[in-house]
Amino acid sequence: MKKTIKNILRTFLLDFGFVLFLGTFLILARNKVGNYISQMNIYLPQINSIDPNIDPAAAELLIKDANSIANNMFIFLIVIPIVVFLIYFIFQGLSFYYFKKERKYLIYFFVTSLFSYLLLIILLTKGFNIPLILVFLLTSYLTFLSYLDVKEENYLRLLKRSHLMFLVFFGYTTLWIISLSLFLMAILKYIISDMNYILFAGLGFLVLLGISYCKILIVKRFS
Repeated sequence: MKKTIKNILRTFLLDFGFVLFLGTFLILARNKVGNYISQMNIYLPQINSIDPNIDPAAAELLIKDANSIANNMFIFLIVIPIVVFLIYFIFQGLSFYYFKKERKYLIYFFVTSLFSYLLLIILLTKGFNIPLILVFLLTSYLTFLSYLDVKEENYLRLLKRSHLMFLVFFGYTTLWIISLSLFLMAILKYIISDMNYILFAGLGFLVLLGISYCKILIVKRFS
């Protein structure tokens, strides 16, 4: 009983840490990008209002400053998906690792997750693309199975039970979508000073606790 409670608490704390760090970083990143855009909006009218033939030094200085801001924003936009993936890897990787505690497990987790994550980035940049969506879903499903077992014979055993495992994957993913959506609504409600943010945050925590418990059951049942 004590071991079960310990597993639930540890898993929940790691899942909560994932949501907390991810949400905090995305909010900070949004504000940072917004700040870059605001700075660009200040410089662009000034650049357009200056005649480079009359005051070339001022025009060159403004263009140089605007390019510096644009370059910084471009670099930051590249950093954002990297940090998001690292947050996922650290918290979710450790969450599954503590169940498995197998040698090189985190390496497998990193590699398989990275491949699915890259497909997600491509999907987000390409927009609605049915073939790419199907490839991403299939890859995500195979990645999920690798979380449960990295040994070849056991992995193949899980593949043979895909009629059941896909339902498990779909349910687990759906719970995460619901939880993250509730936390997102809580943040939006908080921004507009709507006290209902407490309700959405509370529901998000309950679903997150359910995710942690389901994760334990899934790993125990299928690993």
